[in-house]
Amino acid sequence: MNQVPRSHLVGVALAPVALACGLLAAGCARGEAHAIPTGEQLYAACESCHGARGEGNVELSAPKLAGLPAWYLTRQLQRFKDGTRGAHPDDEKGLRMRAMARQMMSDAEVEAVVTYVAAMPDVDVILTLPEPDLNAGQADFAACAVCHGEKGEGNESIMAPRIAGLNDWYVAAQIRKYRTGIRGGAEGDDVGAAMREMANKAVAPERINNLAAYIQRLPG
Repeated sequence: MNQVPRSHLVGVALAPVALACGLLAAGCARGEAHAIPTGEQLYAACESCHGARGEGNVELSAPKLAGLPAWYLTRQLQRFKDGTRGAHPDDEKGLRMRAMARQMMSDAEVEAVVTYVAAMPDVDVILTLPEPDLNAGQADFAACAVCHGEKGEGNESIMAPRIAGLNDWYVAAQIRKYRTGIRGGAEGDDVGAAMREMANKAVAPERINNLAAYIQRLPG
């Protein structure tokens, strides 16, 4: 079995500590012991995975953030913090994100970084799923459009986020997580439970990549 380099393990383990130190330094640099760092300062810890422009990084399994609405970003950070999302033992990527989200100590810090990210211009991301059947993806998307909109633009009133333009690999991964209960299975997660039900009804396992590829191509 290939061993993960010790330096990598140490880096992952110290990431939350580095973020906490960075937040403290940001406040002290301005001579304010309890100052709230700016959104840009807070995002510095996110940038190493999600990119300077919020474009994401497939190699790190970090999705694109640019283009996502503020209400959704806030909701997801809160859910990572309280364990509604990212606490499942089989959700390796979610557990990592949960640790990072919990370093934001206050609602004001969450608001600051969300405001910064939500103001980022949208960016296009590369296609990663080979030779998808876009006609099949479009057919399956009809069930998604009921909540997420015909262009994938989202609907805040029913907690359906914008999905147009999201990374195809990320969409596919999330659908599979919903299907298995890794996501959407936490107690009290009514929205996640509804999404889990739809993920199991709306698309067959062998057609998930087609749907994800179609969603990435939506204009939003």
